[in-house]
Amino acid sequence: MKKTIKALAVLLVLVALAGGGFYVFKNGLPGFRPPPTQPPVPVPAETPAPVDLQPPVLSGETEAPQGGGAAMAQLVNMERTVKAKRASDLSWEDAKQQMPLYENDAVRTFDKSSATIAFGPDELLDVDQNALVIIKPRPQGAGESEISLALLSSDFLDGLASKPAPEQARAIQAAASSRQVTIKAIPGTRRPGEKTRVAVHTLPDKSTSVAALSGSLKITNPKGGEIVLKEKMVMKLTDAGILTPRLLPGTPEPVFPDDGATYGFQRKAPKVELKWRPADRARSYRAIVATDSQFKRIFADEKVDGTSLPVRIQQPGTYYWRVRAQDADGFAGPYSSVRSVRTDYDDTPPVLAILSPPEMFVAPAPSVEIKGKTERDAKVKVNGQKAAVAADGSFSFPLALKEGVNLVTIEAIDSAGNSEYGKRLITYKGSKRATASVTGN
Repeated sequence: MKKTIKALAVLLVLVALAGGGFYVFKNGLPGFRPPPTQPPVPVPAETPAPVDLQPPVLSGETEAPQGGGAAMAQLVNMERTVKAKRASDLSWEDAKQQMPLYENDAVRTFDKSSATIAFGPDELLDVDQNALVIIKPRPQGAGESEISLALLSSDFLDGLASKPAPEQARAIQAAASSRQVTIKAIPGTRRPGEKTRVAVHTLPDKSTSVAALSGSLKITNPKGGEIVLKEKMVMKLTDAGILTPRLLPGTPEPVFPDDGATYGFQRKAPKVELKWRPADRARSYRAIVATDSQFKRIFADEKVDGTSLPVRIQQPGTYYWRVRAQDADGFAGPYSSVRSVRTDYDDTPPVLAILSPPEMFVAPAPSVEIKGKTERDAKVKVNGQKAAVAADGSFSFPLALKEGVNLVTIEAIDSAGNSEYGKRLITYKGSKRATASVTGN
């Protein structure tokens, strides 16, 4: 009986715990202070899935046009103002060096600017000033090294300036269809290690010329005309097709100053006379001077009828120059080799040596020859009168004497404006006294 009572008591306790346990653990036992409330432990938020970021655009790169496709060319060099337009865009933007070019992209050069486009590892296209080039799809079966493009005058766009952009695009497309050419290098016609180099140039009549600067070319137009353009030859492309090729003007050869020649820069800016030998079939020349060897910072760009150009250097530094010939119809030949000229601060007077006559000279005749030597390109004055100076700096001057003591002043002035002086005292006793002196002896 006692065991039964104990079992019932245990069972009652278990039932009480099951019913009131929530009160015990939540509110504590009666008469006891409840335990302090603990702040809830924050549940970490779910980490968002990583987002695929677009790769950075490198310098000179631009986005590919819609529809994808591989780049057909690359703008590898440019001088001055060059614009580019994607086929899917309506506006022109500043071109970037090393930017890829896709099908129907356009490149435009402005006055005294130029661009070089690479169509493959060994094919370069030089785009001269005021030209519009549109990259066209290669004909079916054409190799990757072939160049296919439309050539227009940059002035063609000026006539469309007042029209809406869509209308401009349609006009450009229509004009490009009649000016499209395919250019293919003829194997074995260029020297080992040399690239095929093609040049396009806008002529005064707004037509476009294509020239083979290195290697021979086979050129085809949309009308089926095909022609072989040998190295150093040029042809004109018009709406009527391709005209008969002719020889390019020759390449001028720079002759003065020597490459790397240095001019002093002191009290006045030096004046440098750039000179070159005349080129075959040349009517005029285009001489360009820049402050960098890539001709991006142009200092002077002049059309010259002769074979020299005087340039006044404004600041000390190194200047680079080159020249090309143009014939009577505006066809331009290759540029000459590049030469450099350096100007430095110079406050050192030039060397001046008076070789004759000697000091305290007594002249037997009423005239005497002043001879000496100074620096190359220096000027010499004798008593204020200009003396002839040879290429090696030697000079001579015939000086008329008056009876008695003659003070002779010789001045040498270098290209920087520095001066050095010398003097001689020359005595002339007159013709009668000189004769008497000779007779008395």
